[in-house]
Amino acid sequence: MDQLKVVLIGAASPQWGYTLSRDFIVKLSDDEICARYKPVFVLEDIDGHNLELQAQLARKVAELTGNKVAVESTTDQRQAIAGARFVVTSFAQGSLEYMQHDLEIPAEYGIYQPVGDTIGVGGAIRAARNIPAMLSIARDMQELAEDDAWLLNLCNPMSILCRAVTRETGVNTVGCCHELYGGIEFLSRALGFEYDEWRERLTFDVLGVNHCAWMQYLKIDGEGGCADGFARLREMLKDRGITGEVKRLYNSDHPELRRVNLKINLFLRYGVLPYSGDRHNGEFFTQFVNKESNKGADFGILLTTPQERLVEWRGRARQGVRELISGEREIELELSREASSRIMAAMVLDKPFYDVGNVPFHDGNLPGVPDGAVLERMMTYDGQGYHPNRVEPLPDELMEHLVLHTNNIEKIIAASVEGNRGLLIEVLEADPLVKNMDAAKIPEMVDRLLEASRVYVHPGFF
Repeated sequence: MDQLKVVLIGAASPQWGYTLSRDFIVKLSDDEICARYKPVFVLEDIDGHNLELQAQLARKVAELTGNKVAVESTTDQRQAIAGARFVVTSFAQGSLEYMQHDLEIPAEYGIYQPVGDTIGVGGAIRAARNIPAMLSIARDMQELAEDDAWLLNLCNPMSILCRAVTRETGVNTVGCCHELYGGIEFLSRALGFEYDEWRERLTFDVLGVNHCAWMQYLKIDGEGGCADGFARLREMLKDRGITGEVKRLYNSDHPELRRVNLKINLFLRYGVLPYSGDRHNGEFFTQFVNKESNKGADFGILLTTPQERLVEWRGRARQGVRELISGEREIELELSREASSRIMAAMVLDKPFYDVGNVPFHDGNLPGVPDGAVLERMMTYDGQGYHPNRVEPLPDELMEHLVLHTNNIEKIIAASVEGNRGLLIEVLEADPLVKNMDAAKIPEMVDRLLEASRVYVHPGFF
């Protein structure tokens, strides 16, 4: 019986290691998969101590699913990838400690980033750190993995990293993000349908780059036939007195909408819905997160500090891992919303699965968007890979925005691969959020950021 090997790189992550390991072990334990293959799940990370904790937890999951999946762990990337059919990536070079520089240095120049992992200053410098590691993984896959191996990427900046792999190597790549599900959850509350029924009841297409993609239309299937979901959303907002550009919903008669303030604002402006969290969307524009908007608060956006990420996010996650290992908390075998394990199963079993994904665009009907740009779209996954829906252009102003960001992404990749400081500066000079700082100081800021990440970025930057 052939082996089916799935590798998780970055498995020591306290935030993601357990969730992804559990999902894949549960899926690999499916009777239909086990009837065809001997499943092996490998956890890999350079952090040996926390890797061993995650491996202990993964073995507990495997035991609960009948010990159908062999669980292994290693700090050797090439050993892990050898013979793999799926490589799942969830890592960040330098982790949260380096992300602290990405947020705090730009803030000195008036650039405030609620997240700082996707686009603009934070996305560019994070890409410069992560692209060398991602390309190392992809090239090891070309040499050592199965011929039809797939890279399922959860790392940020997702669009940039996936495009770097597809541009620089021939590895099959899909970017897997969960932001769509949060947008659908918002719609389920606003329009009164059950979240778990969305695949059966909703019809829509999406287009954009990761963390700034747009639902272009929405139809809801119900007892009265197929309804226009966006018309219902506009009516719901109108009933609450929200009909145009709106700010400070936290201080209105509808404070329950405060954390989707920007989403509502952009929907009413453009007629399409940005479904990612407002913290992400705000970073793609000039006007929503700056001094004039109280650093985003006027639009319901809160800055997540590096200190909160370290103390609360990482600390809470590490506590959770230890409680699961000790038995203080029960291990639940229900899958998370993350799609990556479902995509794997769809490809292995050739059973169609419909979801979102970030993959190269080659349709040619979006003028100005580079051929091969990684765009977020709806698609069907099966034994042949993925089959994206063909999409129509966004409204003109948003198409200009998409063209700008997809071309900037090409330049970020080139700068990161070549160690081209001048090109990195050029990218940031064109970035909308960076328009909030003195352009003459961009080179100084870039030099400080590169120096802070020197150990991980291309030596040609210096």
